[in-house]
Formats: sequence, C-alpha cells, structure tokens
Amino acid sequence: MKRTTFTVLGLAAITFLACNTKTKENNVEVVKELQNTEKVAVQTTTQFEEKAMEDCIAYAKIQDEIKLMEAAEAQRKADSIAKAELELKEALAKAEAARKKRESSPAYIAQKAKEAELWFKANYESVVKAYNANFEGLQVKLTTEGTIYEVLVYENGEWKQDQNLLEQLEKVEVTNEFAPGKAVAITVKNA
Repeated sequence: MKRTTFTVLGLAAITFLACNTKTKENNVEVVKELQNTEKVAVQTTTQFEEKAMEDCIAYAKIQDEIKLMEAAEAQRKADSIAKAELELKEALAKAEAARKKRESSPAYIAQKAKEAELWFKANYESVVKAYNANFEGLQVKLTTEGTIYEVLVYENGEWKQDQNLLEQLEKVEVTNEFAPGKAVAITVKNA
C-alpha cells in the first residue's frame, strides 16, 4: 500500500502541478477590429429632391443678389460720369460766358483795336505813306481770316471807298498773320 499511496500522491502532485503551472505557449489574443459606424440619416427620394430644390433656390437667390449689386455699381458709375459731364458742361458754359463778357468789355475792345491798329501799321504803313493820300483817317475792313476786303478814307467829313488803295494793300506780303476770328474794321488816324 505504500507504493500505491506514493503513486497516488505522486500523481496527485503532478496533476496539481500541471493544473497550476503555465506552459510556455504563446497565447495570441484575438483582437476584434472596431469599425466606426456613423449613423447616416436615411432620406427618401422626396426628401432628397426637396433638399436639392431648396439648395437650387438659395443658389439662385445669391446669384440674383450678385447681379443686383453689379447693376447698382454700374448705375453708380454711370450716375457719377453723368454728374461729372454735367458739371464740366456747366463749367465750360460759365467759362464761355465769362470770356464773352470779358471780350465785350470796353477795355478789351480798346485793347484789341490797338493791337489791330499796330498790326496794320507794322505791315501796311509804308504802302499808305507811298500812296501819298491826303486824308484824316483810314478804315480797313478785314474778314475773319484777316484778309482786307474794303478800304475807306475819311476826307472832308465823310468816309469814301478807295479802290486804288485797296489794290495797293492787297499786293503787300504780310510778315505776321492776323486772324481776328470775326470780321473787324481797323480805323487809323493819319498823323
């Protein structure tokens, strides 16, 4: 029995050791992959179409607003240009009125008459002296381009046409041009 007892005890010890001792096995833990799943809202075709229509309407409204802003900007530019043109026209009209007023003043007229008389003397005085006319005054009428078309002499209290003097004056080559811009008459007193 001793033997049996030892055998049983030996087997029990081996069994105990076998049950309580780990072996050198590689245990691989199985890892489950977790998948992130988002819940997607399920839409019906009608809901999808309604959402698409709302998006299209919103997009069209934005485009309309952009077009309105562009049109407003274009109108502001056009108004600005029209205002500037109007101000420019008014300024030009004022300048023209001021020029006409200045040119109609007695001082300006006297100045221009003196300039015309000096121009005539500088270019034609030698011809008039060579003509040897005995007159108190001489009146020469010029076209807008400065061409002489009539000559009047003042003799015995009245103005008379002198065709011969006109022909003599037409032969003279003028050293500097005189274009008054409108028909004028130059009156020169004989000294």
